[in-house]
Amino acid sequence: MDQFYVFILRNDIPLYIISALGLVWYISQFIRAQQQLRVSVFNLERETNTHIRNTALIVILILSGIIAGVYYVNTQVAPTLPATLLRPATPTPDIFRTPLSSPTPLLTRQPTPTPPLVPTITLASNPGDPAPNPAAEEATPEEIATAVGTPTPPPTPSVGCTVQLNITEPRNGSVVSGTIMFNGTADFENFGYYTLEANGPQTGGQWASLLGRNIEQTVQEGFLGSVNLSQWEPGPYLIRLSAADQSQNIIAQCVIQVTLQ
Repeated sequence: MDQFYVFILRNDIPLYIISALGLVWYISQFIRAQQQLRVSVFNLERETNTHIRNTALIVILILSGIIAGVYYVNTQVAPTLPATLLRPATPTPDIFRTPLSSPTPLLTRQPTPTPPLVPTITLASNPGDPAPNPAAEEATPEEIATAVGTPTPPPTPSVGCTVQLNITEPRNGSVVSGTIMFNGTADFENFGYYTLEANGPQTGGQWASLLGRNIEQTVQEGFLGSVNLSQWEPGPYLIRLSAADQSQNIIAQCVIQVTLQ
């Protein structure tokens, strides 16, 4: 049964869209059949329109039930599911699609790999700096210039996260896309509620709620909520988990950084 709930959570948007389109179609069929019944004269014509109307009504009820069921699973069942079920499966690497390195030309000397700490190499000529790495001295200036531009800045360290308030998934500094599922802990004495917010290119530098409401139940190493950010502008985002007491006062906050693709 848990796998059925996970399937609904991972496909809730397509289910909403398909059910909504079906509702629009069958509601129009129901209205048209109802109008035809009012002007029908022959029995065969009335029976046909009655059949169309009844069929449309049954499908409308079924699609409405599907929409209500998906909403119920998202709001009531999802917070109670184990966090391990909601984590996306790790993809298996395809060895046949992994690009192979180009063959090494004959009689061509390969440059010595540049050590990862390139800034240390560029500053080694200053007085008081450590001795230069011999491997780095063999590299050409062009190779050093290329290596200097390669490293990306490390992610902003998480701020304010504790054992009682933290985000374990996604991890700080990770790259995310599409529907993001947040796991972690929000558990305090005199707990009132917790919220999830984002701040980045899409929000114009302002904090915007991700869940659209306050969650008034504690979570211990479990599912905090999920949100579909496929339509958001890509870039770096700060994610803030805030906890408030029963007097609506914010008592703790945990901030991490992710990159949205």
